[in-house]
Amino acid sequence: MGKDKVDLRIIKTRKAIKEAFLTLVQTKGYERITIQDIAEEAMINRNTFYLHYVDKPNLMENLCQESIEKLNVCINLEMKDIDEMNRDIFISILSETFKVIEADMVFFKTMLSQNGYPNFSTYLKEALKSIMLAGIGNHYNNQKIKIGLEYMISGLVGVICMWISDSENLVVEEVVEQLSEIHFHNVLDLLKNMNNGSLIR
Repeated sequence: MGKDKVDLRIIKTRKAIKEAFLTLVQTKGYERITIQDIAEEAMINRNTFYLHYVDKPNLMENLCQESIEKLNVCINLEMKDIDEMNRDIFISILSETFKVIEADMVFFKTMLSQNGYPNFSTYLKEALKSIMLAGIGNHYNNQKIKIGLEYMISGLVGVICMWISDSENLVVEEVVEQLSEIHFHNVLDLLKNMNNGSLIR
């Protein structure tokens, strides 16, 4: 029981820090925020902040990792067997990806805003690429696979960023449907190259 209370306190404090941080990013911009600003906004003292995070970059990294880990879990749950990939599974993976982002929309929208974390879209692209690479392994040395993956991930992140910035006017189901039309055959070609054991150039 005691441990549950401590854990709940930690969760509540970290939630308060995250909400305070995102509010401040929107109003002051990431670069101008201080630890004191975050502590005051979250109604905690500076020492409490330092019990949870080393500094502002460490807080930023933790929040990014937390969001990316949720994406990682949702994608891996859908990709049970890469050999059985079909359009329905592909659409399901895309839909789950958008759902995870939508559940944490304030974070993503704030990070991609003018006041947000510099180059967050690049961070998101590299994170998604790492998730995909986990299932590709040594095949990534193949130039054809490397170019194909870069093209698809860059396009996907571009569309995700566009949707996050204009989510009120873009319907998720329509975005997912269009992405599946554009990318499904590209994904199949990429998987075929991997399964055929294409020669490493």
